[in-house]
Amino acid sequence: MSKIFFIPGLGANELVFDNIENLPLEKVNVKWLENEGDESINSYALKLIKTYKINENHTVAGLSFGGILAQEIARILELDKVVLISSLRDIQDLRSVYRFGLKTGLYRLAPNFRIPVIDEIIAYNLNSNNQKSKPILKKMLEQTDYGLLKWSLQKIADLPKRPKDNFTVYNIIGDNDKILKPWQNEHTTIIDGGSHFMVYEKAEEVTLALIDILK
Repeated sequence: MSKIFFIPGLGANELVFDNIENLPLEKVNVKWLENEGDESINSYALKLIKTYKINENHTVAGLSFGGILAQEIARILELDKVVLISSLRDIQDLRSVYRFGLKTGLYRLAPNFRIPVIDEIIAYNLNSNNQKSKPILKKMLEQTDYGLLKWSLQKIADLPKRPKDNFTVYNIIGDNDKILKPWQNEHTTIIDGGSHFMVYEKAEEVTLALIDILK
């Protein structure tokens, strides 16, 4: 059976994909690896490819920042498609307040260690006030590596203008996402009421969209 690799996003880990199941491909949840200083996206993607033995016969899906890495893996391996879940192609897909925060470098003021109030801010922007998802979101934020988080934000801030890629981008996005603009392409599935954390909160609908893409 072929595989689909799921890469989590900022403030999240592999637990976010727990409710995604019954896919036609074997599901592999990717765990964050430690970054090496100011490591490039390309270098980190190569490290994931090597660690997880991802090859050209596999499919890669990315949540949020994980989608940036998924696209880089697709470029390196010359995959024919990539799946973005609540993710972006470049900084222009972010809502204006987040573009401003990245362009001005405000994120650099955040410490490299966990502060509960920052957890609360991240949680507010990730979920849609869904009470069922709050415990798992809290658990993930408690496990977040804030040094890696800041590295990820720097990489988003430094993203070049969207390249013309040869792979197909499948976009699964919610219409209640506080972080992303509701961007669309010709392969977009919009999840009604979906927040940035919809992969967990609305896993059944996201799963159906994935099955349709992978069939």
